Amino acid sequence: MIFETIISTVNSEGIVNFAPFGIKKVKNFVYISPYVPSTTLMNLEHTRCASINYIDDASFFINCIIGKKNFKKEKCFKIKGYFLKDALAHDEVVVQSIKENRIRPKFKCKIVNKLEHKRFEGFNRARGSLIEACILASRVKILKKEYILKELNNLTNPIEKTAGIKEKKSWLIIKSFILNAIK
Repeated sequence: MIFETIISTVNSEGIVNFAPFGIKKVKNFVYISPYVPSTTLMNLEHTRCASINYIDDASFFINCIIGKKNFKKEKCFKIKGYFLKDALAHDEVVVQSIKENRIRPKFKCKIVNKLEHKRFEGFNRARGSLIEACILASRVKILKKEYILKELNNLTNPIEKTAGIKEKKSWLIIKSFILNAIK
């Protein structure tokens, strides 16, 4: 199963990078497979640790996609890094091994600290649609325009039926981003 998260990593100068990321979890391990090249890949290779941030606010994913990543953060407790202040929970992980691949190497990371910060209030279909739209946005250069437009149309229904004000604003931002990218 893939879990959509925000991963935070740190570079050699201590600058934090937040990236939306689908991870896999098996028992006490997290598997991260960043594309070559990427900031997350370089930071994992350098520091060999990360924070996996679990959130229910889709605006974080959207802001990462559009490049507005100036999020509030706090220092991790057992690794050299930071977690999202607004995360529901976060895991602090250290790299145990790397399976090399020229497109997407796989980092096997051991969870060394798990913390819960806020209560999970339940699922919302609009937020799920926003996450799917972010995945579309991250692939606008490799997917066909017709496919993207069809998927955007399919995602509109849950937004219209279940979104709150924040989700509706986020929808306009990510939809506009995608439409501008495929012109």
